[in-house]
Amino acid sequence: MAVRSAEGELQSAQPAGEARPILEMVGVTKRFPGVLALDRVNFSVRRGEIHSLIGQNGAGKSTLMHVLSGIYPANEGQILIDGQPVTITHPREALRLGIGTVYQELSLLPRLSVADNVFLGREPGNGFVINEAAVLSQAAEVLAQLGVRNIDVKARVADLPLAQQQLVEIAKVLSHQPRILVLDEPTASLAEEETVHLFDILKGLKAHGIAIIFISHRFKEIIQHCDRGTILRNGKLVKTIELSGVTENELAEIMIGQQVESFFRHDGQGEPKAGDQILEVSHLSVGQRVKDVSFVLRRGEIVGITGLLGAGQNELVRALFGIQENVTGTIRRNGQVLAIRSPGDAIQHGICLLTENRKFEGLVLDMSVKENVTLPSLSMFRRAPVFIDNAGEERATDGFVRRLNIIVRSVRSKVRTLSGGNQQKTILARWLLRNLDILIFIEPTRGIDVGAKADIYQYLDRLAQEGKSIVVVSPELLEILGVSDRILVMYHGRLTRVFEKGAADEEALLSAVQGGSQHGG
Repeated sequence: MAVRSAEGELQSAQPAGEARPILEMVGVTKRFPGVLALDRVNFSVRRGEIHSLIGQNGAGKSTLMHVLSGIYPANEGQILIDGQPVTITHPREALRLGIGTVYQELSLLPRLSVADNVFLGREPGNGFVINEAAVLSQAAEVLAQLGVRNIDVKARVADLPLAQQQLVEIAKVLSHQPRILVLDEPTASLAEEETVHLFDILKGLKAHGIAIIFISHRFKEIIQHCDRGTILRNGKLVKTIELSGVTENELAEIMIGQQVESFFRHDGQGEPKAGDQILEVSHLSVGQRVKDVSFVLRRGEIVGITGLLGAGQNELVRALFGIQENVTGTIRRNGQVLAIRSPGDAIQHGICLLTENRKFEGLVLDMSVKENVTLPSLSMFRRAPVFIDNAGEERATDGFVRRLNIIVRSVRSKVRTLSGGNQQKTILARWLLRNLDILIFIEPTRGIDVGAKADIYQYLDRLAQEGKSIVVVSPELLEILGVSDRILVMYHGRLTRVFEKGAADEEALLSAVQGGSQHGG
């Protein structure tokens, strides 16, 4: 069976000399009103491989997997399992056929136990009474098969850390004994050690012949752990490639369809003015998490803060926004001491925060883009005590949609319908509408694709040139090196290194975040 890629290349959906793939999706097309989401896409997966589905937000990855899992019906095309055509009209049908999907948004019930979540709706018993002992033992067995023995199956899911909740979600799907496992951004909320553990589990499943479809924006883990990759762009198949020996830049160039230029700042742009301090932090501590940190932020400057997970960098900047307890020390704005006890205080002093948990702390998902952008600024649109100028709200929001290149059908669309990168830009638009001078970003490109990252980096550069003062917190060392005028390194709650622009490279920064060559900033 031969197909043509979006670039006109003749490709084979079934490599010559190899056993037929366990899964083949042939000519899959999906239309929504006004949108062609999938255009004759061909995709196949072999037994015992980890196959990455790659593409920018909106490329069609999730839509293709929704078709496979029975959430969306395809308008055209065919799905074959073991060479036999199948019809999948409901997620239950997908499970019956051996297709299990772990979505980025966990489907667990937090008030129930681990065991109850794993076997919800399929509890062993006699039809009238649930065999609680069997539920517990079978749930423990499923987790043990994953190599997980440190999770109490009696524990409430709400009491588990996120990484363990992710493993429970995987165990829930694996309890159905799937032959094909789909994982949508499973590492987005995991630390490095937890990610390594997850891939150890996936390699064990691979060894047992399970076909794994892996969706992630993290090129490094795709290249390191996946066997093949299928790249989608604008709803079309670009190509399927072997990932051995492929570089991150090569993968990015295939994905976006053009050569990757430098996403970061050019030398000489946004250089801070000597002595033009806009914010001064002195001897700031946050309980036992942050200890005696002092630094300054200048107008038109981007300061990067990095460190290992839990080094205190997040707590430090959250204290500047008034959402940490047990804070001591002094914060000055243009030489004046500030009292910041709440986000309202911070906003009043021109400080805003864009958190890494945009869906939980940054956005109201069931409100529109317009409502999310204007929510903190409604006084700007009040025309009478009870009257809001809706047309004015829409005009202002539409201006930022164009300015930030937010991809959305309408400013009235619910923000949950946007991709991660466009949700991040929506939060940025909110604070730009308030025209605040100090912008703090925690992991600004977390969970967004390389194209959206480029937009964010370029806009950070533009804001700095306009005189905004920016703090970027990120564990991504290349990101911190690329965007920062100065870099602060946190280690065990303390500020241990300060690198001036151009004075650090990836090796030096890696050593510093691990505690090497410590000295105060």
